[in-house]
Amino acid sequence: MAEALIALPPGMAPADAVAWLSSHAERWRALRPGRWAHPFPTVAALVLASLAALRLAPQGAYFCDGEGPCSPDWLGTAMAALVVAVVYRGIRRLPLAGAAVLPVVGVWAIFDPDTPTAAGIAMAVAACYACLGCLHRLAAARRQRRLALEIAGPGRYPLPEAAMTRPGHGELLGCGIVMVVAAALAFILGPAGITLFLGAEGWQPVAFLGTVIGLLSLGYYVRDRRRATALRRSAVPALRVLVREGGGRNDRRTYVFAADDIEGRRPFLSCYTRLADRESRNPVHNRLREAVLFGPPHPGGGLVLVSCDGQQTPCRCIEYDIRPARQEYPEHRSEPPHPGAQPLSWGPGIGSRLCAVLGQSVLTAFVVTDLTVLGGISLAQRVYVVFFLLGSSLLIATQFSWRITADSAGLWSVGTRRVRHIPWDELAQVWLKDRGFRIDPSGEGARGAEIYGVVAPAWLNRRFRRRPQALQAVDGIRALQADPALRPTGKSTPEDRGRPVGLPLLVVDTALALTLLIFG
Repeated sequence: MAEALIALPPGMAPADAVAWLSSHAERWRALRPGRWAHPFPTVAALVLASLAALRLAPQGAYFCDGEGPCSPDWLGTAMAALVVAVVYRGIRRLPLAGAAVLPVVGVWAIFDPDTPTAAGIAMAVAACYACLGCLHRLAAARRQRRLALEIAGPGRYPLPEAAMTRPGHGELLGCGIVMVVAAALAFILGPAGITLFLGAEGWQPVAFLGTVIGLLSLGYYVRDRRRATALRRSAVPALRVLVREGGGRNDRRTYVFAADDIEGRRPFLSCYTRLADRESRNPVHNRLREAVLFGPPHPGGGLVLVSCDGQQTPCRCIEYDIRPARQEYPEHRSEPPHPGAQPLSWGPGIGSRLCAVLGQSVLTAFVVTDLTVLGGISLAQRVYVVFFLLGSSLLIATQFSWRITADSAGLWSVGTRRVRHIPWDELAQVWLKDRGFRIDPSGEGARGAEIYGVVAPAWLNRRFRRRPQALQAVDGIRALQADPALRPTGKSTPEDRGRPVGLPLLVVDTALALTLLIFG
């Protein structure tokens, strides 16, 4: 069923701007990178090779220089920080930097005398594989950009005046400078023997984290500045599209659809945006709007959207991207619920509960193994394990027992510790995030329900070809809120609503933590 579009007033779009159709979007999607180049397998291969090198190398080869029991090896620390920075974040978000640094990692692994030959070759092969994946994704983005320019035709248009000011991204620059300075001080003060309260080896984590966070922040800053400058350097193509805030996998993102996708079912691009012509507005969730997209659409590229939000007069709404655009893939949408008397319920599937049980089993097995086999670990390591154990208990409890039940009285949400009730007349909106969702009630001071950690990454959901239970819950709640005739007429029982397991699990994990601290 087609939605009622918020039309773009006459004169706001270039007269000869080309409409981006669904056929164009399919040709554009066909140029996407191959699955082999996805960051996950490349990162997994490089991490496994690195772990093999660390496991097979002589004891203390990387972080100890051989003088005394374990004197800090600062060159090894710097190299490890660089490798981790590239592996965990750079390959995914900075493919150009990854393609430049990964060959250096491979050469270092081959010629490092402390790395066994087999492990060094494995690291070099994994680094080459990751490098090829980065180059392939960059080439695919260039092909998609060329296709977008071809579809847009020869017309080029200046950006709206309000969007000509480049975003500052000062927080990235400030964070990068501060962290790099902290890492530099750690590299200077540590070898000089200035221990302060950190001890002889305490400067190494500071240097490690400072290098990782600092390099990544500076890399993001350079990337965003280059993207913004390239978009504003000269006139750009313009395309007629449809946009919508939310309604996909994250309500904070703006989704872009083909101009003829009036049902809004197949977004081809999404990004985080910021208003250029005024400070803020009330979000227009789940409403398709006609818009003009300035800039050739491609992953990692910059764009400016001009639309009408229907809230102000004139209703001109100008948005620019604050992070690189991301390609979207069509997903199965839930069918609206059918009216009836039986309460409706959404909760964890078998996979989610298995993951929760497996996670808790691994943590318990680690504590038991340390107490009975390993013979204990240092106090600092035990403190880290305790924090991780207690912090994971709430997430595991949510994954195992979350549930949303809809009946004639409203919504019943099972969280980690309690069941919250939100009547229908107090339901304001449902916010969808990257890994969960939040139900907001109306009224000042009213407490809603937030369920986090129940949405798997998009690439994993596409492998199973099904829409996650959490997204089905959001779709169902929004449908029931919009149409009262669909709401169940019967009342739910406490058994229908489920029971939280957060408190019992927290008691068990606290007992494990105390046992580890006392007897570990």
